[in-house]
Amino acid sequence: MTTLQTFMICGLPITGMCYSVLGALKLPLAERLNMHEAKVGGLVSSFGFMVGPIILICGFLADALGRRWVWVGGSVLVALSLILLARTNRYIIAVVAVALLSAGWAAMINVGNVLMYLAYPENVFKATNLFDFFFGLGAFLTPTIMVLLIRRFGFTRAVTFVGVIVLFPAIYSLAVEMQGTAVAQPVGFSKVITDPIMWFCGIILLLWVPIESCTAAWTTTFVKTIAPQGEAPERSARIAAWTLSAFWLCFMGSRLLAAVVFHSGDIKDPVSAARMTHIVLAALTIFVLLGIIYSRNRNVTIALIVAAGLLYGPFFPNLMAILLSHFPAVVHGRAVGTLFGMASIGWTIIPIIIGAVADKSTLRRGFLVAVGTGVALLALVIAHFVYASNHIIK
Repeated sequence: MTTLQTFMICGLPITGMCYSVLGALKLPLAERLNMHEAKVGGLVSSFGFMVGPIILICGFLADALGRRWVWVGGSVLVALSLILLARTNRYIIAVVAVALLSAGWAAMINVGNVLMYLAYPENVFKATNLFDFFFGLGAFLTPTIMVLLIRRFGFTRAVTFVGVIVLFPAIYSLAVEMQGTAVAQPVGFSKVITDPIMWFCGIILLLWVPIESCTAAWTTTFVKTIAPQGEAPERSARIAAWTLSAFWLCFMGSRLLAAVVFHSGDIKDPVSAARMTHIVLAALTIFVLLGIIYSRNRNVTIALIVAAGLLYGPFFPNLMAILLSHFPAVVHGRAVGTLFGMASIGWTIIPIIIGAVADKSTLRRGFLVAVGTGVALLALVIAHFVYASNHIIK
């Protein structure tokens, strides 16, 4: 195993933690800051607000100046954001902290996705699914770890401790070769931004990310609100936290399974296969979301959330592999930055809409917005498959 591969195994769980920590802290934050659902939606959206511009800028910086310092800078921002979040009692400061969290995560995730290709250049689909498994591992462990830490040490010390942990992979990154080839000059963006596949991938992720993030962010609420009457609040909160962990467990498990499938070599045209799986996953996601919305039984809701984790896992890694396979490595930073820059639009706007609708009526009605997003996603992945097939694009 190379030093780069070892770094990826150590560093990507941290990026998974950054992604799921907001969902893990949502209930204690809601109680601590007295937030209603509209404010929760605003907090989720503040995570997506900084992702677009920061990850696009970091794409240029990573290609032109080097990836190591982009990763280190992102790690420092994440650590500072968690320390700030641990100490605030004001909603506006929490929004700022979450925005800083998203900025640091954006820097780290840009570098992390580009390094997947360098770690296994001979099989990018195996690389994205395998390393995103470790991303999912961090996301899976975070809710349970946060519950245990908060119970043992209290909110402030627990979140501060996690912020300090983020810095360890940053220190390790100083010993890792991340460029692979000579540092690229900051040119070639016009080739990226005018490519139809870039636009297909970007808009697909724009629609996909809010579905994934909102399901994770509101999982605990869905489970807790249909707890049996008379059940102790502590038990309801514990079951909700375990459901979120099960969601992330299935999320990462399906990625590991996809990595094994692509590693086997039985798939002759992995790019076309990935595009076809997007169609299947988008269709099934619509039905699962409808089930979560209309279920009135906690066990059924939990089963549907677990099924959502299984479906969601491989979607993004396959999309990223399609993108990295399509562009030369010299522009991967800018391609990844553009991808997430487009996605941040949906990431910011759609959770706000869901939260606003939920605040005026119910969360179930708010999640009908996610269903509508899923329908648009299904239409787009079908169009992507048709376009690529007609133009014989890899």
